[in-house]
Amino acid sequence: MKRILLLVNKRKFKTKRKIIAVAGVSPKAGVTHLSLCLANFIKSALRQKVIYVELRKDSQLLGVVGMNQVKIGETYGYLYKGVKYVLTDDVDEVLKLTNKEKAWFIIDMESLEGEYRAVYTNSDNKILIGSLSPWCQREYNEFIENNIKNKNDINRIMYYTKNKNKTKEFNKSHGCTIKELPFINDPFSLKEENFDALIEMLQ
Repeated sequence: MKRILLLVNKRKFKTKRKIIAVAGVSPKAGVTHLSLCLANFIKSALRQKVIYVELRKDSQLLGVVGMNQVKIGETYGYLYKGVKYVLTDDVDEVLKLTNKEKAWFIIDMESLEGEYRAVYTNSDNKILIGSLSPWCQREYNEFIENNIKNKNDINRIMYYTKNKNKTKEFNKSHGCTIKELPFINDPFSLKEENFDALIEMLQ
């Protein structure tokens, strides 16, 4: 705990409102897992109010967090281990919530298509996760070409992958830096060795 406090004080996370959006190149990229890690870290280490938005048509979290219903602004959500959860696919609801509530928002995004894109665009920190495994590299490259390159509405993205291979080739091709995701077994039981990587995503 002393190490956490030193890190937090050093980086001075004083802002009361920040929006971090996490999207994946494909399903099962690890978006929800990383989003849960970030939300629980912000709550436990930074001691900030956290609202987790699962922006998806079909919730993956309702069975885990959907026990204690609470009012969050003008909408309803759930409280689980100190973090408030809003499970919705209504983009207007999310935009209103992020504009009115003073909290750190973690947006777990199913897609960047259609109206969802506006949420990603309006986020302070944008994280994109994909795989550089040989059979997935083309998918990651095509996603960037179709959704990010030459698009004025999306910039300052942090790129992540679960594997180290081909990172130099990726960086050279896209003019950016892709980093390896930290291995975190349980998002609700974080270890000190993961703190630096999570803090880097939140700065």
